[in-house]
Formats: sequence, C-alpha cells, structure tokens
Amino acid sequence: MIGSQKIKEVIKIMDFVDKIKNHSRENVICTKHTFFRLSEKQREIFTCETIKHYMFEETPVFVGIQYNGNFAVFYKYPKQMYLRLIIDIKPDKIDVVTFYIIEKTQLPVIK
Repeated sequence: MIGSQKIKEVIKIMDFVDKIKNHSRENVICTKHTFFRLSEKQREIFTCETIKHYMFEETPVFVGIQYNGNFAVFYKYPKQMYLRLIIDIKPDKIDVVTFYIIEKTQLPVIK
C-alpha cells in the first residue's frame, strides 16, 4: 500500500458516526474519480446512493485516518467481503475519493 494511504490513527467508530451526522446526504459528493476503477456494469450496481447508504445507514467495522488525511472507513459487505471507503471530510461537505471491495485478510490490524 502507498505510504500516504496507510492508517496512521484509529478512530472510534462512534466518534466517526457522530462526525458524519453533522452532514446531510446532499453534502456527500461523488465524482468520476470515485468510480474510476469500475466497469460500466459495476457502475450500474455501485452508485453514489449506494455509498451514501453505507455511510448513513450502516455501522462501520473499522475507521482510521490515513497519512494523507483522508478517512478510511470499512463496512461489512456480502460474501465475507468488506467495503473500504476513502473519504475527505470537510466542514461543509464529504468528498468520496474512491472505494474498494476487499477481503477480510486485507482489513487493517488493530494494535
């Protein structure tokens, strides 16, 4: 993993949930970069609304701040997989940088 994307600090899940409660779904911004890793078929499944659902309706299993200042937020995903969202939380909006579907073995180790 690139150094700036490594987790430098673990965040309490409830602290993260409280932090995003200050934002509305309308203030979550997805760009073309958010979905650049996906095929056209995958883009029919993964939309900005899908990401917002996870952010506001699901509880993460792990949250950390990366060396680049972005949050890495991990949610359970079907078939023993996990969704890793990379987001930049600003006072007036949340930018969804990108996301990945990962295996359980790729979850960060909590020290």
